[in-house]
Amino acid sequence: MIKKIVGRIVDFSGKYPFLVLFVALCTIAGTWTYASKLDLRSDFLELLPRESKGFKAFEHQLGRVGGGATLLVIVESPERAANEKFIDDLSQKVNGAIESRKNCITACKEDGGCRAACGPDLIAYAETGTKDVRKFFQDNKWLYADTSDLESADETLDHQIAISSGLVSNLEGDDPDDEPAPKSVPKPAPKQGQVAPAPAGSTAPPPAPANPEKKAAFGMDEYRERWKDKANKHDDFPTGYFATPDGKSLGIRIISTTSGMGGRDGDLLLNQVRAMVGALNVTAYQPQMQVGYAGDIPNAIEEKDSLVSDAVWATGIAFVLILGGVVFFFRSPWSLAVIALPVFIGVGCAYSFAMATFGYVNTSGAFLAAIILGNGINYPIVLLSRYREFRARGQAPDDARRDAVWNAFRAELVGALVGGIAYGSLIVTRFRGFNQFGMIGFVGMLLVWVSMIPTVPAMLVVIEKVQAKLPWWLRDPPPRIEKDGSRGPVTKLIANATERYPWVFLSLAAVACVVAAWKLPTYLRDPWEYNFDHLGSRGSKVSGAGIWSNKAEKVFGGKMNIAGALMLADSPEQVPLIKRKIFDNDAHDPDGKLVAEVATVEDLLPGPDADQKRKLAVLDRIRDRLTPAVLHGLKNDEERKRVEEMRPPDDIKALTAKDLPGLLRRRFEENNGTVGTVFYVKFNNNVSFSDGHNLLRISKTTDNVVLPDGTQVQTASRSTIFAEMIHSMEHDGPLATVVSFSAVVVVVLLACSSLRGGLCVLAALLMGVLWTIGGAALIDMKLNFLNFIALPITFGIGCEYPFNIFDRSRLLGGDVTSAVKRTGGAVALCSYTTAIGYGSLLFADNQALQSFGRLAMSGEIACLVGALLVLPALLHVVMKRSGPPANEAKDVAIEGAPPSA
Repeated sequence: MIKKIVGRIVDFSGKYPFLVLFVALCTIAGTWTYASKLDLRSDFLELLPRESKGFKAFEHQLGRVGGGATLLVIVESPERAANEKFIDDLSQKVNGAIESRKNCITACKEDGGCRAACGPDLIAYAETGTKDVRKFFQDNKWLYADTSDLESADETLDHQIAISSGLVSNLEGDDPDDEPAPKSVPKPAPKQGQVAPAPAGSTAPPPAPANPEKKAAFGMDEYRERWKDKANKHDDFPTGYFATPDGKSLGIRIISTTSGMGGRDGDLLLNQVRAMVGALNVTAYQPQMQVGYAGDIPNAIEEKDSLVSDAVWATGIAFVLILGGVVFFFRSPWSLAVIALPVFIGVGCAYSFAMATFGYVNTSGAFLAAIILGNGINYPIVLLSRYREFRARGQAPDDARRDAVWNAFRAELVGALVGGIAYGSLIVTRFRGFNQFGMIGFVGMLLVWVSMIPTVPAMLVVIEKVQAKLPWWLRDPPPRIEKDGSRGPVTKLIANATERYPWVFLSLAAVACVVAAWKLPTYLRDPWEYNFDHLGSRGSKVSGAGIWSNKAEKVFGGKMNIAGALMLADSPEQVPLIKRKIFDNDAHDPDGKLVAEVATVEDLLPGPDADQKRKLAVLDRIRDRLTPAVLHGLKNDEERKRVEEMRPPDDIKALTAKDLPGLLRRRFEENNGTVGTVFYVKFNNNVSFSDGHNLLRISKTTDNVVLPDGTQVQTASRSTIFAEMIHSMEHDGPLATVVSFSAVVVVVLLACSSLRGGLCVLAALLMGVLWTIGGAALIDMKLNFLNFIALPITFGIGCEYPFNIFDRSRLLGGDVTSAVKRTGGAVALCSYTTAIGYGSLLFADNQALQSFGRLAMSGEIACLVGALLVLPALLHVVMKRSGPPANEAKDVAIEGAPPSA
């Protein structure tokens, strides 16, 4: 039944080739056009399972405070004034854009379409300078002084006024002012609600020292400078700009609503700010002026752009090298058109499926085109190889096409099954970095195989018609085969050597297994890559955002840069409890303490409300002492001005978080205006955030904190994301590998129809996998969220090579030598194209892609060696030849089917 259906499809393609090719080309054009809208999301959140605690906690936080990612705009020129003018103008544009969108949203009210027209919400707020901060702390410097210091100042002021008034004699002979001063300056009684000074109720000045000394400005100068320093501890930018001391570099900090992990909104924001900068005409401010971008968003975008570039280059390089290998093998440039068509269909359909199902691809799916190209192209290679072989035996074109498709159908079906298993094993995982890759790859490989059946025969018909009208030197040479069916001297040498010296090859394989397994137990206990510096783009660290990030550190470094992991409580009252719990968790970390401090909004206030009230009581007394008459008694204008600066304003009051300047308050504020639920966990200076071990410890210490009453607070940070990735790989990696291997075992045993033969195939496969993992252990190649995919894929793709060698020997009545001669070349070509698909990733700048390419390519080489050298030797030892198949010379269907891997 299946044979009839396949035959009819092939006959239809041969009869109406141009119709089939027209449909194929329309499919390619449609799918590739549709897939071109596909978005790449390099955000690490897109790799995590949505149901994981870490993902839910981080997503919960994003909904309440936004992503908090930074976009730093840095301007450089030799002139401070020009830099400040540029920053002022750019700040006006940024704040204008924020205000314009707010006004638009307000005017739209509940109209969804109108709101959408206002544009995406990209900017949470912008930090354009510190002038408001300086003013705030200067206006409230009295409250930021220590209570004891205020009381000391009050006593000093009281005593100095007494000396100046003559109430206390100056034993050192200082002459008081000529004009008479009040004979007594009674200490005012405390107002209602204020704390009385010590001693309580006393109105007399404190006892005079043995040698009373009159001081300038009533002795307030030392307090004046000390209180200024105390107030300025949160502001180390005296000019009011974020700037280096020499003023040659200035910047503004834009806080985004995005997470800064590579999402599309980050691209939109950076483009929006670049447009603002472009509109200002930078060189008009200063000819040497330069503007650069740093922070979370530019760094993530540069990583993503590098990833896209790598994927394009990998696909292009793979395409060129694979087609070159195909031309060399078939000695025909026309073969490119035959094999390229179904591959283009498969790649287009794969990414169209991704567009329809997900709307985007994550990091792991970005480079699947090169993988599908390397793996999928083998299906049409096999079919073309069988067709040329049958034509060389004198078959008519129609018969050769039909028999080639059916002859390759069984072997390629098994190849499609194990290849599908390789990708399908990833679908069962929760880690989206795995299952999205598996789903897209499965669809792509399946569509290459399906589309090959009608398109390859149709293309063969068209090419033969075209060649018939061309001069001989533009046509393909007539296909030929050796009498023994071999493709060349290499496969003949391998076939004869494995037959003559099987135990030599098996002994060498055993030695290789021992060497590979030497470090394997230690390696498998913890094979994961914990150094995240080994996973990103190398180029981004030394160019572009990497360079400007170093410059930004010089501009923004300081106390106002709240460094640490942003976290969130459900209410302000929970923050002290969470803070205590985090410190408690940190104290119990067996590897030592990580947390340096936990910064809350309370740290920016002058103390609890009760403390502020005590300070206000002292300030009231100071204010009441500095009466106009007392100030008038100071004849020196400069001295009087200094003392007047020390007089607390009449409207000074206890401060709350809402009173803080926007630059500081917003860092502790939710989207709905709630202040005090946001806090920051700061870590010790020696803590490396590129070390996954530290991220796991941080996650354990700070994530999803449980309060003493049992309440779990969804605290999360970026460390949560990376720690969750490691946990997901630890769970889903072994799961995908077990599923892949188990399913491959079932398919191989059923397809081989021989227990001994199936075990031999599996033994060769396992040796190849052992050599791959053992080699990784020997060179200490760690596994990560990308290269781990190579392991379950190797089980599926790698088993096709030994299976095809065995299946060919079965068709030849157990003649293993002839099977290697007739099938070895095609097996090598198939492995070559697959290895090139992987190996093209070695040219990538992204280190995770490079590691994937190295591991997958080594797996391909190991499995090919197992198929061509180990399996034939093993079959010679354990299998008995049953004699040639019946009517071999006439039955072309029994001739060796090259692999479809």
